[in-house]
Amino acid sequence: MLNFSFSTVLMALLTSSILISLIAIVFLHNSTLVCTGYKLLCVFVGLALIRLIVPFEFPFTTNVPLPPVLSKAVALIRKPQIQILNMTFFVWNFFEIIWFIGIVFNLIRYIRQYYRAKDFILKYGHDRTEDIRYKTILDTICSQHKRKNDFRVMELPSMSIPIIYGLKNPYIILPLNLSISEDRLYYVLYHEAMHHFHHDLLIKCFIRFFSIVYWWNPAFAILYKQTNTLLEMHIDDLISHKGTDITDTYAECLLYMKKNAIRYSSQNISDFLKKESCFLVHSQDKDFKRRIIILLQDFSRSKRILTNVILAFVMAGVYFASYFFILEANYHRTQIVEEALFVPNVNNTYFIQDDDSHYEVYINGIYFDTVDSLEGYSNGIKIYNKKGELIHEN
Repeated sequence: MLNFSFSTVLMALLTSSILISLIAIVFLHNSTLVCTGYKLLCVFVGLALIRLIVPFEFPFTTNVPLPPVLSKAVALIRKPQIQILNMTFFVWNFFEIIWFIGIVFNLIRYIRQYYRAKDFILKYGHDRTEDIRYKTILDTICSQHKRKNDFRVMELPSMSIPIIYGLKNPYIILPLNLSISEDRLYYVLYHEAMHHFHHDLLIKCFIRFFSIVYWWNPAFAILYKQTNTLLEMHIDDLISHKGTDITDTYAECLLYMKKNAIRYSSQNISDFLKKESCFLVHSQDKDFKRRIIILLQDFSRSKRILTNVILAFVMAGVYFASYFFILEANYHRTQIVEEALFVPNVNNTYFIQDDDSHYEVYINGIYFDTVDSLEGYSNGIKIYNKKGELIHEN
């Protein structure tokens, strides 16, 4: 039977954060990144997300108690009550309120950024959808992939890099009056079109959703950045896998566009658009060097296998261990009460019985917990019904 609790959610968050941190370490070393490859890293990202989506305890799971200090910290968050306007609040309730406010704030900002970016494109962009140069290339690309050409091509003043925007109605946005050969333009448009064909924008929205919900966890901001880089590497691989000549030509195209971006780096319109839109996949970013390394370099097969085996063993070990073992605070009531300087006895404790045979525990007149058994409490403690009438003594 699956169990869902505060401890299982904390374990899921902890495990996902560890997996994301390990992926971040791989990104720090170019040689390790090349040996690992983007495909295996995508699997690791998937493990981190699956662990977060499935925060359950299974029948085979073993609970591992936290040290007393950590158990006490969790107990202080989960158990003590605060009376405000005749209402009882847990310390954890205040964390939940702050968490919820943060989610609403970030969600509103996210939606606002999307529409601001769209308005910016429509206001300053020049529609070049019917330009024969762009239309011919996009028709060819869509025909190769048996897709309908639904792309709109917009040119933006002072835009330094190509980008794609929009989920349902995609815009390919190019620098205004881009001077580029037909071959390079083909790869530029192909790159952006492939992002749309492989639903990369939707994937980014999915990852962004987690970064909005868990806005307080920096690991998810790191995950979002990692996802951007992996999506770019994926498209690079799809385009270049057909042969060495194509790889070299495509790499030259990327380098040309990078130089073009540097040339217009003083203009801030594209930076504004990148900042304001969460629906953009950038064809150029500060991980550009890593993309080129992945694209052009090749490590020995034996080194790749060894690196992949070690990383897969570590990642899988962390993932599966988190299901076999759950860290849980020591919630033995007597210990928690003693740590809070409340010792339940006949003089300071009483119970109120619910209609469904549950008992509300009050210590020194303060609500403490709801239990379904009075085992472990002292004999002689009075039990009342909801009307305040004495029923009997424990």
